[in-house]
Amino acid sequence: MKISVNIGRSALTATALALCLSAAHAQPAASAAEPLQGQALDSLIREAMLYAYPYQEFMKMRHEALEVKDSTTATTLNHFRHSRHLATPKDRWANGPIRDAFYSTNWLDLEHSPLLLTLPETHGRYYVIAMIGADLNTFSYVGRRIGGTAARKVALVGPHWKGEIPKVDQIVRAPTRDVYLNLRVLVTGEDDLKAAHAVQDGFRVEPVLKTAEDNPKIKPQAQDWGRFVDVANEALVRNPPPGAEQKLLQRFASVGICGAGCQWDKLPASVQQRWLTLAPNIEKNELKNRLNADRKTADPNRRNGWTPYRLPDGFGSNYAMRAQSAAMSGGILGLEAAEATYFAASVDGNNQPLGKGQSYRLHLPDGRLPADAFWSISLYEFVTGGQYMVENPINRYSIGDRTQGMKRNADGSLDIWLQPTDPGPEKRANWLPTPEKNLFYLMARAYQPWPEVLDPSWVLEPVELIKPE
Repeated sequence: MKISVNIGRSALTATALALCLSAAHAQPAASAAEPLQGQALDSLIREAMLYAYPYQEFMKMRHEALEVKDSTTATTLNHFRHSRHLATPKDRWANGPIRDAFYSTNWLDLEHSPLLLTLPETHGRYYVIAMIGADLNTFSYVGRRIGGTAARKVALVGPHWKGEIPKVDQIVRAPTRDVYLNLRVLVTGEDDLKAAHAVQDGFRVEPVLKTAEDNPKIKPQAQDWGRFVDVANEALVRNPPPGAEQKLLQRFASVGICGAGCQWDKLPASVQQRWLTLAPNIEKNELKNRLNADRKTADPNRRNGWTPYRLPDGFGSNYAMRAQSAAMSGGILGLEAAEATYFAASVDGNNQPLGKGQSYRLHLPDGRLPADAFWSISLYEFVTGGQYMVENPINRYSIGDRTQGMKRNADGSLDIWLQPTDPGPEKRANWLPTPEKNLFYLMARAYQPWPEVLDPSWVLEPVELIKPE
Protein backbone atom coordinates (compact mmCIF):
# COMPACT_ATOMS: atom_id res chain seq x y z
CA MET A 1 0.00 0.00 0.00
CA LYS A 2 1.35 3.43 -0.92
CA ILE A 3 1.02 6.55 1.19
CA SER A 4 -2.67 6.78 1.98
CA VAL A 5 -5.37 7.72 4.41
CA ASN A 6 -7.33 4.65 5.48
CA ILE A 7 -10.67 5.62 6.95
CA GLY A 8 -11.83 2.04 7.68
CA ARG A 9 -15.17 0.36 7.21
CA SER A 10 -16.89 1.78 10.29
CA ALA A 11 -15.52 5.32 10.18
CA LEU A 12 -17.84 8.29 9.74
CA THR A 13 -17.57 11.67 8.09
CA ALA A 14 -17.08 14.58 10.47
CA THR A 15 -20.74 15.58 10.21
CA ALA A 16 -22.06 12.05 10.72
CA LEU A 17 -19.63 11.52 13.59
CA ALA A 18 -20.90 14.64 15.36
CA LEU A 19 -24.48 13.42 15.00
CA CYS A 20 -23.44 9.96 16.24
CA LEU A 21 -21.77 11.40 19.34
CA SER A 22 -24.73 13.62 20.09
CA ALA A 23 -27.16 10.72 19.80
CA ALA A 24 -25.02 8.34 21.85
CA HIS A 25 -24.90 10.73 24.80
CA ALA A 26 -28.59 11.54 24.63
CA GLN A 27 -30.05 8.04 24.59
CA PRO A 28 -33.25 7.69 26.60
CA ALA A 29 -33.06 5.38 29.60
CA ALA A 30 -36.13 3.47 28.52
CA SER A 31 -39.01 3.61 26.11
CA ALA A 32 -42.10 5.53 27.16
CA ALA A 33 -44.26 2.90 25.47
CA GLU A 34 -45.97 0.06 27.28
CA PRO A 35 -43.27 -2.26 28.76
CA LEU A 36 -42.60 -5.39 26.75
CA GLN A 37 -43.50 -8.73 28.20
CA GLY A 38 -43.26 -12.41 27.37
CA GLN A 39 -41.81 -13.46 24.04
CA ALA A 40 -41.32 -9.89 22.82
CA LEU A 41 -39.23 -9.01 25.89
CA ASP A 42 -37.15 -12.18 25.63
CA SER A 43 -36.51 -11.59 21.93
CA LEU A 44 -35.37 -8.01 22.53
CA ILE A 45 -33.03 -9.02 25.37
CA ARG A 46 -31.48 -11.67 23.16
CA GLU A 47 -31.01 -9.19 20.29
CA ALA A 48 -29.53 -6.55 22.61
CA MET A 49 -27.18 -9.07 24.25
CA LEU A 50 -25.83 -10.31 20.92
CA TYR A 51 -25.29 -6.72 19.79
CA ALA A 52 -23.50 -5.72 23.02
CA TYR A 53 -21.51 -8.93 23.53
CA PRO A 54 -18.47 -7.90 21.41
CA TYR A 55 -18.16 -4.55 23.21
CA GLN A 56 -18.25 -6.25 26.60
CA GLU A 57 -15.83 -8.96 25.46
CA PHE A 58 -13.41 -6.35 24.13
CA MET A 59 -13.46 -4.51 27.45
CA LYS A 60 -13.04 -7.75 29.40
CA MET A 61 -9.89 -8.69 27.48
CA ARG A 62 -8.60 -5.12 27.68
CA HIS A 63 -9.06 -5.14 31.45
CA GLU A 64 -7.26 -8.47 31.83
CA ALA A 65 -4.32 -7.21 29.79
CA LEU A 66 -3.94 -3.74 31.30
CA GLU A 67 -5.24 -4.01 34.87
CA VAL A 68 -4.66 -7.61 36.03
CA LYS A 69 -0.92 -7.73 36.70
CA ASP A 70 -0.56 -11.52 36.88
CA SER A 71 -2.76 -12.34 33.87
CA THR A 72 -1.34 -14.34 30.96
CA THR A 73 -1.80 -11.29 28.70
CA ALA A 74 -0.56 -8.60 31.11
CA THR A 75 0.99 -5.55 29.45
CA THR A 76 0.79 -1.75 29.53
CA LEU A 77 -1.09 0.66 27.32
CA ASN A 78 0.48 1.25 23.88
CA HIS A 79 3.16 -1.44 24.35
CA PHE A 80 3.51 -4.76 22.53
CA ARG A 81 3.50 -7.97 24.52
CA HIS A 82 5.31 -10.65 22.49
CA SER A 83 4.99 -14.42 22.60
CA ARG A 84 8.50 -15.86 22.44
CA HIS A 85 8.25 -19.65 22.05
CA LEU A 86 6.72 -22.03 19.56
CA ALA A 87 3.42 -23.47 20.76
CA THR A 88 3.44 -26.99 22.27
CA PRO A 89 0.78 -29.23 23.88
CA LYS A 90 1.32 -27.29 27.11
CA ASP A 91 -0.01 -24.09 25.54
CA ARG A 92 -3.65 -23.55 26.49
CA TRP A 93 -3.98 -19.83 25.72
CA ALA A 94 -6.39 -20.56 22.87
CA ASN A 95 -8.13 -23.46 21.18
CA GLY A 96 -6.02 -24.72 18.29
CA PRO A 97 -2.97 -22.47 18.91
CA ILE A 98 -0.92 -21.65 15.84
CA ARG A 99 2.71 -22.84 15.60
CA ASP A 100 3.62 -20.99 12.41
CA ALA A 101 3.92 -17.52 13.86
CA PHE A 102 4.56 -15.55 17.04
CA TYR A 103 1.64 -13.49 18.27
CA SER A 104 2.06 -10.03 19.78
CA THR A 105 -0.68 -7.91 21.31
CA ASN A 106 -1.09 -4.20 21.94
CA TRP A 107 -3.97 -2.20 23.46
CA LEU A 108 -4.31 1.43 22.39
CA ASP A 109 -6.26 4.52 23.40
CA LEU A 110 -6.46 7.08 20.60
CA GLU A 111 -8.71 9.62 22.33
CA HIS A 112 -6.15 12.23 23.35
CA SER A 113 -3.26 11.74 20.91
CA PRO A 114 -2.38 10.01 17.63
CA LEU A 115 0.08 7.16 17.94
CA LEU A 116 3.09 6.47 15.74
CA LEU A 117 3.45 2.81 14.72
CA THR A 118 6.97 1.83 13.65
CA LEU A 119 7.14 -1.06 11.17
CA PRO A 120 10.68 -2.49 10.80
CA GLU A 121 12.35 -3.86 7.70
CA THR A 122 11.67 -7.61 7.80
CA HIS A 123 13.57 -8.56 4.62
CA GLY A 124 10.65 -10.43 3.15
CA ARG A 125 9.63 -12.21 6.37
CA TYR A 126 5.86 -12.48 6.60
CA TYR A 127 4.02 -10.38 9.14
CA VAL A 128 0.59 -8.84 9.50
CA ILE A 129 -0.99 -6.47 11.99
CA ALA A 130 -4.77 -6.61 12.27
CA MET A 131 -6.30 -3.46 13.74
CA ILE A 132 -9.49 -4.19 15.66
CA GLY A 133 -11.99 -1.68 16.99
CA ALA A 134 -14.05 -1.89 20.18
CA ASP A 135 -16.91 -3.46 18.20
CA LEU A 136 -14.52 -6.28 17.23
CA ASN A 137 -14.55 -5.33 13.56
CA THR A 138 -11.11 -5.39 11.96
CA PHE A 139 -10.91 -2.02 10.27
CA SER A 140 -7.42 -2.12 8.71
CA TYR A 141 -4.33 -4.25 8.05
CA VAL A 142 -0.67 -3.51 7.53
CA GLY A 143 1.92 -6.12 6.61
CA ARG A 144 3.58 -8.10 3.86
CA ARG A 145 0.42 -8.38 1.76
CA ILE A 146 -0.61 -4.76 2.23
CA GLY A 147 2.40 -2.48 2.11
CA GLY A 148 5.32 -4.89 1.81
CA THR A 149 8.12 -5.50 4.30
CA ALA A 150 10.20 -2.29 4.05
CA ALA A 151 10.54 -0.09 7.14
CA ARG A 152 7.89 2.62 7.44
CA LYS A 153 5.89 4.78 9.84
CA VAL A 154 2.12 4.70 10.27
CA ALA A 155 0.04 7.25 12.17
CA LEU A 156 -2.95 5.80 14.03
CA VAL A 157 -5.58 8.48 14.58
CA GLY A 158 -8.71 8.33 16.71
CA PRO A 159 -12.17 9.28 15.45
CA HIS A 160 -12.35 12.50 17.51
CA TRP A 161 -8.84 13.86 16.82
CA LYS A 162 -8.80 17.25 15.07
CA GLY A 163 -5.20 18.32 15.69
CA GLU A 164 -2.09 17.95 13.57
CA ILE A 165 -0.90 14.59 12.32
CA PRO A 166 2.85 13.96 11.92
CA LYS A 167 4.26 13.39 8.45
CA VAL A 168 4.34 9.61 7.97
CA ASP A 169 4.14 7.00 5.22
CA GLN A 170 0.51 6.10 5.97
CA ILE A 171 -2.38 7.39 8.06
CA VAL A 172 -5.00 5.05 9.48
CA ARG A 173 -8.01 6.65 11.13
CA ALA A 174 -9.67 4.25 13.56
CA PRO A 175 -13.46 4.16 13.96
CA THR A 176 -13.17 3.77 17.77
CA ARG A 177 -10.89 5.29 20.40
CA ASP A 178 -10.12 1.91 21.94
CA VAL A 179 -8.16 -0.31 19.56
CA TYR A 180 -6.47 -3.69 19.75
CA LEU A 181 -3.49 -4.61 17.57
CA ASN A 182 -2.76 -8.25 16.81
CA LEU A 183 0.67 -8.84 15.25
CA ARG A 184 1.79 -12.14 13.72
CA VAL A 185 5.42 -12.72 12.69
CA LEU A 186 6.40 -15.87 10.79
CA VAL A 187 8.87 -18.19 12.53
CA THR A 188 10.47 -21.04 10.60
CA GLY A 189 11.52 -23.24 13.53
CA GLU A 190 13.54 -23.49 16.72
CA ASP A 191 16.69 -22.29 14.95
CA ASP A 192 14.88 -19.12 13.88
CA LEU A 193 13.89 -17.90 17.34
CA LYS A 194 16.61 -15.27 17.78
CA ALA A 195 15.99 -13.70 14.38
CA ALA A 196 12.22 -13.75 14.84
CA HIS A 197 12.53 -12.11 18.26
CA ALA A 198 14.64 -9.33 16.74
CA VAL A 199 11.94 -8.66 14.16
CA GLN A 200 9.27 -8.57 16.88
CA ASP A 201 11.28 -6.04 18.87
CA GLY A 202 11.35 -3.70 15.85
CA PHE A 203 7.60 -3.01 16.13
CA ARG A 204 6.89 -0.04 18.40
CA VAL A 205 4.04 2.30 19.26
CA GLU A 206 4.65 5.81 20.64
CA PRO A 207 2.14 8.59 21.43
CA VAL A 208 2.64 11.94 19.70
CA LEU A 209 1.56 13.77 22.88
CA LYS A 210 2.05 12.72 26.48
CA THR A 211 -1.35 12.29 28.14
CA ALA A 212 -2.74 10.72 31.27
CA GLU A 213 -4.42 7.33 30.97
CA ASP A 214 -8.20 7.40 30.91
CA ASN A 215 -9.27 3.82 31.61
CA PRO A 216 -12.83 2.49 31.88
CA LYS A 217 -14.29 2.71 35.38
CA ILE A 218 -16.41 -0.46 35.46
CA LYS A 219 -14.62 -3.77 36.01
CA PRO A 220 -15.90 -6.67 33.86
CA GLN A 221 -16.78 -9.87 35.66
CA ALA A 222 -17.79 -13.18 34.09
CA GLN A 223 -21.36 -14.36 34.68
CA ASP A 224 -22.35 -11.04 36.30
CA TRP A 225 -25.06 -9.96 33.89
CA GLY A 226 -25.74 -6.66 35.60
CA ARG A 227 -22.05 -5.86 35.19
CA PHE A 228 -22.29 -7.06 31.56
CA VAL A 229 -24.92 -4.40 30.84
CA ASP A 230 -22.96 -1.63 32.55
CA VAL A 231 -19.62 -2.57 30.93
CA ALA A 232 -21.26 -2.64 27.50
CA ASN A 233 -22.84 0.77 28.07
CA GLU A 234 -19.54 2.29 29.19
CA ALA A 235 -17.90 0.83 26.08
CA LEU A 236 -20.61 2.40 23.90
CA VAL A 237 -20.02 5.79 25.53
CA ARG A 238 -16.27 5.55 24.91
CA ASN A 239 -16.78 4.17 21.42
CA PRO A 240 -20.03 5.49 19.87
CA PRO A 241 -21.33 3.14 17.16
CA PRO A 242 -21.98 4.27 13.58
CA GLY A 243 -24.94 6.59 13.12
CA ALA A 244 -26.89 3.89 11.30
CA GLU A 245 -27.01 1.88 14.53
CA GLN A 246 -28.61 4.59 16.67
CA LYS A 247 -32.12 3.31 15.99
CA LEU A 248 -31.01 -0.06 17.35
CA LEU A 249 -29.85 1.56 20.58
CA GLN A 250 -33.17 3.37 20.89
CA ARG A 251 -34.93 -0.01 20.67
CA PHE A 252 -32.51 -1.65 23.12
CA ALA A 253 -32.90 1.14 25.71
CA SER A 254 -35.93 -0.54 27.30
CA VAL A 255 -33.76 -3.57 28.13
CA GLY A 256 -30.75 -1.56 29.30
CA ILE A 257 -28.40 -1.25 26.29
CA CYS A 258 -28.09 2.26 24.86
CA GLY A 259 -24.92 3.95 26.11
CA ALA A 260 -24.90 6.91 28.51
CA GLY A 261 -28.62 6.83 29.32
CA CYS A 262 -28.76 3.17 30.33
CA GLN A 263 -27.78 1.40 33.54
CA TRP A 264 -28.58 -1.97 35.11
CA ASP A 265 -29.92 -0.45 38.32
CA LYS A 266 -32.43 1.63 36.34
CA LEU A 267 -34.06 -1.43 34.79
CA PRO A 268 -37.33 -2.77 36.20
CA ALA A 269 -36.93 -5.86 38.36
CA SER A 270 -38.91 -7.90 35.84
CA VAL A 271 -36.48 -7.02 33.03
CA GLN A 272 -33.47 -7.73 35.25
CA GLN A 273 -34.89 -11.14 36.07
CA ARG A 274 -35.36 -12.02 32.41
CA TRP A 275 -31.72 -11.02 31.75
CA LEU A 276 -30.53 -13.26 34.58
CA THR A 277 -32.61 -16.14 33.23
CA LEU A 278 -31.84 -15.80 29.52
CA ALA A 279 -28.24 -14.59 29.32
CA PRO A 280 -26.43 -17.72 30.62
CA ASN A 281 -28.24 -19.94 28.10
CA ILE A 282 -27.64 -17.54 25.22
CA GLU A 283 -23.91 -17.41 25.98
CA LYS A 284 -23.59 -21.15 26.47
CA ASN A 285 -25.78 -22.50 23.69
CA GLU A 286 -25.65 -19.84 20.97
CA LEU A 287 -22.09 -18.58 21.42
CA LYS A 288 -19.54 -20.67 23.28
CA ASN A 289 -20.67 -24.16 22.29
CA ARG A 290 -20.72 -23.54 18.57
CA LEU A 291 -17.56 -25.53 17.75
CA ASN A 292 -18.70 -28.69 19.51
CA ALA A 293 -22.22 -28.29 18.13
CA ASP A 294 -20.91 -27.94 14.58
CA ARG A 295 -18.74 -31.05 15.04
CA LYS A 296 -21.73 -33.16 16.08
CA THR A 297 -24.13 -32.06 13.36
CA ALA A 298 -24.16 -32.17 9.59
CA ASP A 299 -22.44 -29.02 8.36
CA PRO A 300 -23.98 -27.78 5.10
CA ASN A 301 -20.67 -26.10 4.21
CA ARG A 302 -18.63 -29.29 4.67
CA ARG A 303 -17.18 -30.88 1.52
CA ASN A 304 -14.85 -33.87 1.43
CA GLY A 305 -14.95 -33.72 5.24
CA TRP A 306 -13.50 -30.18 5.30
CA THR A 307 -15.26 -27.05 6.48
CA PRO A 308 -13.85 -23.81 5.00
CA TYR A 309 -13.29 -20.76 7.19
CA ARG A 310 -13.08 -17.79 4.87
CA LEU A 311 -13.76 -14.95 7.25
CA PRO A 312 -15.80 -12.05 5.89
CA ASP A 313 -14.33 -8.60 5.37
CA GLY A 314 -16.28 -7.26 8.34
CA PHE A 315 -19.54 -8.41 9.94
CA GLY A 316 -21.75 -5.61 8.65
CA SER A 317 -25.15 -5.82 10.33
CA ASN A 318 -24.80 -9.53 11.18
CA TYR A 319 -24.54 -8.93 14.92
CA ALA A 320 -25.17 -12.58 15.78
CA MET A 321 -22.14 -13.65 13.74
CA ARG A 322 -20.07 -10.89 15.35
CA ALA A 323 -21.08 -12.12 18.81
CA GLN A 324 -20.28 -15.72 17.90
CA SER A 325 -16.85 -14.64 16.70
CA ALA A 326 -16.31 -12.74 19.96
CA ALA A 327 -17.09 -15.84 21.99
CA MET A 328 -14.70 -18.15 20.12
CA SER A 329 -11.18 -17.88 21.56
CA GLY A 330 -11.57 -14.20 22.17
CA GLY A 331 -12.91 -13.78 18.68
CA ILE A 332 -10.58 -11.02 17.62
CA LEU A 333 -7.75 -12.97 16.07
CA GLY A 334 -9.32 -13.95 12.77
CA LEU A 335 -8.00 -12.54 9.49
CA GLU A 336 -9.93 -11.79 6.33
CA ALA A 337 -9.85 -14.53 3.71
CA ALA A 338 -7.36 -12.79 1.40
CA GLU A 339 -4.87 -12.71 4.29
CA ALA A 340 -5.48 -16.22 5.58
CA THR A 341 -7.95 -18.94 4.67
CA TYR A 342 -8.53 -22.00 6.84
CA PHE A 343 -10.07 -25.45 6.43
CA ALA A 344 -10.98 -27.71 9.35
CA ALA A 345 -11.64 -31.46 9.23
CA SER A 346 -12.94 -33.45 12.19
CA VAL A 347 -14.27 -36.28 10.00
CA ASP A 348 -12.89 -38.40 7.18
CA GLY A 349 -14.23 -38.60 3.64
CA ASN A 350 -17.08 -40.84 4.87
CA ASN A 351 -18.07 -38.31 7.57
CA GLN A 352 -16.74 -40.57 10.35
CA PRO A 353 -14.99 -38.86 13.30
CA LEU A 354 -11.21 -38.77 13.14
CA GLY A 355 -9.29 -40.51 15.89
CA LYS A 356 -9.73 -43.43 18.28
CA GLY A 357 -6.27 -44.72 17.32
CA GLN A 358 -7.07 -45.24 13.64
CA SER A 359 -4.68 -44.53 10.74
CA TYR A 360 -5.28 -42.14 7.85
CA ARG A 361 -3.72 -40.65 4.72
CA LEU A 362 -4.12 -37.07 3.51
CA HIS A 363 -3.16 -36.58 -0.12
CA LEU A 364 -2.08 -33.17 -1.45
CA PRO A 365 -2.06 -33.44 -5.27
CA ASP A 366 0.10 -30.32 -5.69
CA GLY A 367 2.42 -31.23 -2.84
CA ARG A 368 1.33 -28.12 -0.95
CA LEU A 369 -1.50 -25.72 -0.23
CA PRO A 370 -1.61 -22.87 -2.77
CA ALA A 371 -0.29 -19.91 -0.74
CA ASP A 372 2.26 -17.14 -1.27
CA ALA A 373 3.32 -16.58 2.36
CA PHE A 374 3.19 -20.01 4.02
CA TRP A 375 0.96 -23.02 4.61
CA SER A 376 0.56 -25.68 7.26
CA ILE A 377 -1.66 -28.52 8.43
CA SER A 378 -1.85 -28.77 12.21
CA LEU A 379 -3.43 -31.44 14.38
CA TYR A 380 -5.38 -30.92 17.63
CA GLU A 381 -7.06 -33.43 19.92
CA PHE A 382 -10.39 -32.89 21.64
CA VAL A 383 -9.84 -32.94 25.41
CA THR A 384 -11.73 -31.61 28.38
CA GLY A 385 -11.59 -27.85 28.20
CA GLY A 386 -10.58 -27.40 24.58
CA GLN A 387 -8.61 -28.60 21.57
CA TYR A 388 -4.83 -28.67 21.81
CA MET A 389 -1.70 -30.15 20.27
CA VAL A 390 -0.84 -33.81 20.81
CA GLU A 391 2.16 -35.00 22.83
CA ASN A 392 4.26 -37.28 20.61
CA PRO A 393 7.78 -38.78 20.50
CA ILE A 394 9.03 -36.68 17.56
CA ASN A 395 7.58 -33.36 18.82
CA ARG A 396 5.83 -32.74 15.52
CA TYR A 397 2.55 -30.87 15.73
CA SER A 398 2.11 -29.71 12.15
CA ILE A 399 3.40 -30.23 8.62
CA GLY A 400 3.92 -27.41 6.18
CA ASP A 401 6.20 -25.55 3.84
CA ARG A 402 8.93 -25.31 6.53
CA THR A 403 8.92 -29.03 7.40
CA GLN A 404 12.30 -30.41 6.40
CA GLY A 405 12.94 -33.75 4.70
CA MET A 406 9.43 -34.53 3.48
CA LYS A 407 9.25 -37.10 0.67
CA ARG A 408 7.11 -36.28 -2.32
CA ASN A 409 5.75 -38.76 -4.83
CA ALA A 410 7.11 -39.02 -8.37
CA ASP A 411 4.38 -36.69 -9.65
CA GLY A 412 5.20 -34.04 -7.01
CA SER A 413 2.21 -34.85 -4.82
CA LEU A 414 2.50 -35.32 -1.08
CA ASP A 415 1.02 -37.96 1.23
CA ILE A 416 0.73 -37.11 4.92
CA TRP A 417 0.38 -40.11 7.25
CA LEU A 418 -1.84 -39.61 10.27
CA GLN A 419 -1.59 -42.28 12.99
CA PRO A 420 -0.48 -42.70 16.61
CA THR A 421 2.40 -45.13 15.90
CA ASP A 422 5.52 -44.76 13.79
CA PRO A 423 4.61 -45.69 10.16
CA GLY A 424 8.15 -46.90 9.39
CA PRO A 425 11.22 -45.43 7.67
CA GLU A 426 9.58 -44.94 4.25
CA LYS A 427 6.77 -42.79 5.65
CA ARG A 428 8.28 -41.31 8.81
CA ALA A 429 9.31 -38.03 7.18
CA ASN A 430 5.66 -37.34 6.33
CA TRP A 431 4.22 -38.57 9.64
CA LEU A 432 1.92 -36.32 11.68
CA PRO A 433 1.30 -38.17 14.98
CA THR A 434 -2.27 -38.51 16.27
CA PRO A 435 -3.63 -39.26 19.77
CA GLU A 436 -3.93 -42.89 20.82
CA LYS A 437 -7.50 -42.64 22.11
CA ASN A 438 -9.08 -39.23 21.67
CA LEU A 439 -10.76 -37.71 18.66
CA PHE A 440 -8.88 -35.01 16.78
CA TYR A 441 -9.25 -32.48 14.03
CA LEU A 442 -7.00 -30.98 11.39
CA MET A 443 -6.61 -27.28 10.62
CA ALA A 444 -5.19 -26.39 7.21
CA ARG A 445 -3.93 -22.81 7.01
CA ALA A 446 -3.06 -20.93 3.83
CA TYR A 447 -1.57 -17.45 4.37
CA GLN A 448 -1.88 -15.13 1.39
CA PRO A 449 -3.78 -17.87 -0.43
CA TRP A 450 -3.82 -18.06 -4.19
CA PRO A 451 -7.02 -16.90 -5.94
CA GLU A 452 -8.31 -20.44 -6.47
CA VAL A 453 -8.33 -21.05 -2.70
CA LEU A 454 -10.67 -18.08 -2.28
CA ASP A 455 -13.09 -19.65 -4.75
CA PRO A 456 -15.88 -21.48 -2.85
CA SER A 457 -15.47 -24.45 -5.21
CA TRP A 458 -11.89 -25.15 -4.04
CA VAL A 459 -11.56 -27.94 -1.50
CA LEU A 460 -8.92 -30.31 -0.13
CA GLU A 461 -8.86 -34.03 -0.78
CA PRO A 462 -10.73 -36.01 1.91
CA VAL A 463 -8.87 -37.65 4.77
CA GLU A 464 -8.74 -41.34 3.85
CA LEU A 465 -9.15 -44.06 6.48
CA ILE A 466 -6.52 -46.81 6.17
CA LYS A 467 -8.17 -50.08 7.11
CA PRO A 468 -6.07 -52.65 8.99
CA GLU A 469 -4.79 -55.45 6.79
